[in-house]
Amino acid sequence: MLSCFAGLRPLVRAAGGTTEGMKTAALSRDHTLLISPSGLVTITGGKWTTYRRMGEDTVTQAAVLAGLPELPSGTAELRLHGWSAEVEPTMDWAVYGSDAVALSRLAEERPEWTEPLHPRLPYRLCEVVWAARHEMARTVEDVLARRTRALLLDAQASAEAAPEVAHLMAAELGMDAVWERRQVEEYRILARAYRL
Repeated sequence: MLSCFAGLRPLVRAAGGTTEGMKTAALSRDHTLLISPSGLVTITGGKWTTYRRMGEDTVTQAAVLAGLPELPSGTAELRLHGWSAEVEPTMDWAVYGSDAVALSRLAEERPEWTEPLHPRLPYRLCEVVWAARHEMARTVEDVLARRTRALLLDAQASAEAAPEVAHLMAAELGMDAVWERRQVEEYRILARAYRL
């Protein structure tokens, strides 16, 4: 096994209902809006695939409570950062969308940055630099667990890549060798939890 993880899904049961003896598959995956007597709007439940609808419903309800004029949501056709019609799915850096060209230029700054982060991972060194410069990555964990999915793809390979990631980030962020060592130690502790 290369890596293991588990996630939690917020499930909402019917008001006054009980979940005793009930299988979670029977609970709704829909989101629920709750409005407290003070007017606080809380959203719970839902799925990643319905996040826009969840946001739209929440903002619409909050606007009604605030007595604001009813306006149609403008997010249904709003493109996310990175969207581009010009990026071909097979080109280098395609997952970066509209940032693919800039990432390609960054890779040209130093030829060694085009080297793989690790032989078993689909990432290159320049992606670490990109994450630090353009995506607010500030820790090795930010890069290996969140900006890339290295931790989830292969926890051991990501732990082996941690020293190089820390070194590149230290150069970008102006950090010292003590910071590098601490980052690697902390990351390796985290990565051990993803291996059985």
